[in-house]
Amino acid sequence: MRAWLLIAGAEFTMLRRSAFTLSMGAVLPLALGGLILLAEADTGRAGPGTAAGLLLVTLVTLTAYVSGTTTLASRRQQNVLRRLRGSGASDAAILTAVLTPPAVLTLAQALLLSVALDLRGIRPGPLLPAVLAGVVTACALAALTAAFTSAPELAQLTTTPIALAFLGGALWVARTPPAGVDRAMLLLPGAAITQLTRIAWRVPGADGSPVAVALLLVTAVAAVAAATRVFVWDPRR
Repeated sequence: MRAWLLIAGAEFTMLRRSAFTLSMGAVLPLALGGLILLAEADTGRAGPGTAAGLLLVTLVTLTAYVSGTTTLASRRQQNVLRRLRGSGASDAAILTAVLTPPAVLTLAQALLLSVALDLRGIRPGPLLPAVLAGVVTACALAALTAAFTSAPELAQLTTTPIALAFLGGALWVARTPPAGVDRAMLLLPGAAITQLTRIAWRVPGADGSPVAVALLLVTAVAAVAAATRVFVWDPRR
């Protein structure tokens, strides 16, 4: 726990000092999230539950997943991960600490933009797992993707397939009637998150909360298991 706190604190310090990283990890996702809310306020076509799902998936994808992958690749290139591994901290503590700022930033963004949503009458039961399981899954996938990202500049390429799975799944659910969302669709993380927000906002016909949460957690566990086997700690040449 002490190692995790020290490393995470150092990561927050580096995040504050990097204007580019802060803008890409905070400003861009917030701007896109704001556009989603403005579009929903203008047209009302998606409905508040679906709009909240699209918003949450956008934040999870860009901040927790893409920024998390970029951060891990950058720390490896700077030999930070190798030095931390020699400090006696466990591998799990190091990876968790490095990914803590993107995770916390995602939660802060979701909280900030939630003030623009109508939260009256929502069900917190499905919403909290959508947020927490979504962030955990994105961070786990970030660790896995970072194993195949030799440089932070390449993160924009290596994160594309999974980012499309997140965003594409959310859009797929958004265009599907709530009752028509099946288990096969929920295999995509973005689809599961969006369906959970629909359930939270009591969208008629939306169900499957336990299945969506379970599939998100299975994805996270599988990503962690794979990342621990293939993660590269030394700079890749």
